[in-house]
Amino acid sequence: MKKRIAKHIKNQDFVKVYITNTDDYEIDHFNGIIYEQNDKFILMCDTFDFNFDGFIVLRKSDISEIKCTENEKIFKQIIDNERITNSITKKRLAINVTLSAFKEMFIQLMYLKLPIIIECKYGKDDRFQIGPICEVDEKKVKLKHFNASGEFDLKPTTARYKEITFFRIDSPYANIFYKYAKEIE
Repeated sequence: MKKRIAKHIKNQDFVKVYITNTDDYEIDHFNGIIYEQNDKFILMCDTFDFNFDGFIVLRKSDISEIKCTENEKIFKQIIDNERITNSITKKRLAINVTLSAFKEMFIQLMYLKLPIIIECKYGKDDRFQIGPICEVDEKKVKLKHFNASGEFDLKPTTARYKEITFFRIDSPYANIFYKYAKEIE
């Protein structure tokens, strides 16, 4: 898989990446360009309806399939012609996060003070956590989570690394919502 991903990175191919749970059941998929890989993770942009939807960090061990069919090639032509690829590449350069272990990536993101989205989709506990990082240690990350009403929780929300399915950086949804989130009075 490493060589195949390297080829997609080199060619800046538009791909569809599927992730599955331990029962081989598809739990999500992402459409975009893979920008980086290491032994454990990939970092890719995600798009929705030709619009940038943030950068995703996924465990390689969770990836069940990477598609680059004629459909993806047409999508690539469209985002290139619309100059969306150039815009995403500029965003990638501005978000200077290097793939490493969870702890190191979250420390980098904590200093950027960006809100992130963490999704935990394994097992029974399907969680969506959003907010800026406030603490990082060896086994978990804590977010200053804000709820669907745009109010920050009184206590930080914890996500253990082993429970994280993926996390999203520079999401328009998170960035805009974060601007309007407020402390609970």
